[in-house]
Amino acid sequence: MKNLIIESDNLIAMNKLLPVYEGKIDVMPIDPPYNTNISHIGYKDYDDKWKAFMEERLKVAYKLLSDKGVMFIHIDENEYFSLYDICSTIFGIENVRILIWKKTNDYFDKNRIEKPLENGIRHTHEFVLLCGKNLKETVLKPIMQPSVINGKIVEVKKPLETVVDYLGTTSSAKDEIAALFGDRTAFATPKPMKLIKEFVRAASEKDSIVLDFFAGSGTTGHAVMDLNKEDGGSRKFILITNDENDICQNITVPRVRKAIDFFNYKETFDFLE
Repeated sequence: MKNLIIESDNLIAMNKLLPVYEGKIDVMPIDPPYNTNISHIGYKDYDDKWKAFMEERLKVAYKLLSDKGVMFIHIDENEYFSLYDICSTIFGIENVRILIWKKTNDYFDKNRIEKPLENGIRHTHEFVLLCGKNLKETVLKPIMQPSVINGKIVEVKKPLETVVDYLGTTSSAKDEIAALFGDRTAFATPKPMKLIKEFVRAASEKDSIVLDFFAGSGTTGHAVMDLNKEDGGSRKFILITNDENDICQNITVPRVRKAIDFFNYKETFDFLE
């Protein structure tokens, strides 16, 4: 198969994928809208039918997921309980785990712009819901966990932990965007490539298919290519994003193309509408 970037409503695209890919996707890292009613991020992020919106998409995603497949779903406190309820219903409560991603880290956050404190509290984390069809029989592989030793980052093979740190931050993700686009604000809410790369490492085989149906800035495609370059894998990615504010053609597709050129990846992809 080929790597694919699809510009479409993701529900329509996933249903189109079902005849070929049902039960074949090993990893789904997704970063859906958080439903926080933020106006400055470049796309709609408020819907009073958010729960129904997510539920119908996760039901199709469940069909696409392989028996050993794993989803990593990013969310903050605004819709955490709703998302947990949806995932517990679809996957079964025994097949849902909670990770805490530390989205700030002074080592990476040289260019961070601090938001005002809320009730005197600094927000330093988000949630990641880890979901699978049968987590009792699913063993995630060790990741390459960075840590600081004598002021330098050193990577050590370790199990994925419930508190995820030193895999990049919201600020370092914007620095990655700046390195490719020359502008930290080209996409307002990217996730760091290293974070997604280690999620894919933990849950994939070298020939796995990885699907991100909220592809946004294309981080998942970048992460898959980087991991393939590191370990000689042949993983394939499918990225789906809609045409809201031309995100797909202005950000997703150029991000992947720029990453291929900048990092000398061997991959190519097909673009579909």
